[in-house]
Amino acid sequence: MSEKLLPLHLQIYNRLREDIEKGVYPLGSRLPTEEELSASFKASRPTLRQALTSLSNEGLIMRRPRTGSTVVASQSQVVLSHSVNSVNELLDYPGQMTREILDSGYIKADHDLAKELHCPLHMEWFRLVTLRFQNHATVPLCLTTYYILPKYAGVIKHKKHLQIPISEQIVEMFDETILRAKVEVYSEKIPKKYFSDLQISTQDSSLVVMRSYIGKDQQTFQITTSHHPQDRYRYSFELIREHRSANSSLRKT
Repeated sequence: MSEKLLPLHLQIYNRLREDIEKGVYPLGSRLPTEEELSASFKASRPTLRQALTSLSNEGLIMRRPRTGSTVVASQSQVVLSHSVNSVNELLDYPGQMTREILDSGYIKADHDLAKELHCPLHMEWFRLVTLRFQNHATVPLCLTTYYILPKYAGVIKHKKHLQIPISEQIVEMFDETILRAKVEVYSEKIPKKYFSDLQISTQDSSLVVMRSYIGKDQQTFQITTSHHPQDRYRYSFELIREHRSANSSLRKT
């Protein structure tokens, strides 16, 4: 089928996909804004978003509110994927979340911390120890500790620092890009000094979720550990098989 006979959103999809494959938009770079793309292709926002959704579904770009679309692959590789739209949704909490800061400051990783975070011994971090609350609850959901590269310590000045994910704040404030994220889930006892803050009385094992965010220079810029007391959190995700749309065959006819 002639390119000009395709719906406009498929024409835009094909053009952007080709540009990504050719390196016009290299890995880690951002596509032009929706406003710029709409003007360039003379397309409405809904039409443009159809094209961007197709690129996202194929794993070529990652779309994120306020920061636009980032190129994360040069070739379509996604066949089986999580039913999420961004890295933060991988282990996102439902509802409205807020933080209460218990402690903050600069630290250097001792032997135990370096082993836990998989980082070099004596590596310096800016650490935030917080409680996380869901939907204005009075009982905290978890104890979350953030280990952030010192150059991003200014993230605490973000106007929504206590509401939105800190990784998103770093992306917004420092022009960082989340290229990859690693997730570990394991069991560990909660340090006794936080029993009162978490409103627990016994040292039961907690569910720990550790997330590591790798940026555009392939360096881990944030590691987060969340200790969830027993019976306060359950994590589940769904895998869905993506059906190849007609886009592939249309491109080749």
